[in-house]
Amino acid sequence: MGRRIRVLMCGSDIGCVKGGMVTVAQNYLQYSGWKKSELTYLATHTNGSLVRKISYFAGAVLKICFVLSQRRYDIVHLHVAERGSFYRKALLVRLCHSLNIPVVLHHHSAEFEDFYAEMNEKQKAYVKLIFETVDCNLVLSYFLQKQLLEKAPAANVIVLHNAVKVLSEQIYSQSGRRIVMLGRQGRRKGSFDLLEAMAIIDRDLPEDIQLWMCGDGDVEEVKKKAEELGISRRIAHVGWIEGDEKEACLAEAMMHVLPSYREGMPMSILETMGRGIPNISTRIASVPEVIREGKTGLLIEPGDIRYLAELLWQLAGDRELRSRISREGRRLVMEDFSLEKNIAELEEIYERVKRDASG
Repeated sequence: MGRRIRVLMCGSDIGCVKGGMVTVAQNYLQYSGWKKSELTYLATHTNGSLVRKISYFAGAVLKICFVLSQRRYDIVHLHVAERGSFYRKALLVRLCHSLNIPVVLHHHSAEFEDFYAEMNEKQKAYVKLIFETVDCNLVLSYFLQKQLLEKAPAANVIVLHNAVKVLSEQIYSQSGRRIVMLGRQGRRKGSFDLLEAMAIIDRDLPEDIQLWMCGDGDVEEVKKKAEELGISRRIAHVGWIEGDEKEACLAEAMMHVLPSYREGMPMSILETMGRGIPNISTRIASVPEVIREGKTGLLIEPGDIRYLAELLWQLAGDRELRSRISREGRRLVMEDFSLEKNIAELEEIYERVKRDASG
């Protein structure tokens, strides 16, 4: 075997920033089965004030300039979202291009369409330039591939689905009594819709069924809404969880619910399906590529609170339906969304990018 491909991967600070994009990077860094590549991670974004973020990014740019000028890396892999993330990564794309270093731009944005719609024609032309400049754009679904090509027809766009580590054994428990929502709390994720749906069925739902809303964001607003709806006693947890606490929560999960209005390819859906936890989500973006109606999960239209309530009631009361969705959902994730499959595809992409850049 020849020399491994040296990859400099850049994204948010995995020590303090939360979210799906960081989870993807963490999964890559923790994976021990890389065969053709070796990764180095350099954070370009952190939490804090605007001044802190600018200072942090400036320091990262200096480090990147130094290591790239020393030709220490064959490829730069940039994780990107919208707004500030896009402009930071656009600057790095142009820097790498000036040094003839090939770039893989990995798109994770759930709100890029809204961001793009606010742009003037000059800004849209800049988006097109950046997407067509990079050697490879990685997107999370065929839906997102089509959207990107509409903005930059000459761009090289490859679908690489998000992926998760799948446990070798089925651990879903039919006796679980927790309805779980993983992810940032707020209107975009449908947190308040979930509360209203729970209020509709609250009086008929067994008292031992609890709602765990696990994520940062509008935590206090969620608690206030639950009080207004009279279902505070139903809410067992609101706020971020990780590590052993998260494992314990998911071990008791009856279902996972994510009634979002905007998404890319939610890691929370893949993670819970990989554990065999049945999912209810919305028919948006890439979600239907993994939740196949009635087979691997259940879908609603965004904002359809009454139908969400019906599905919550149906899934909570139908043990056989939960069992079937659990089985089919986990099988799909194992076959198409496993971390092993994702990384094998990514290493092939690295090889093509490196070969095309040198040829």
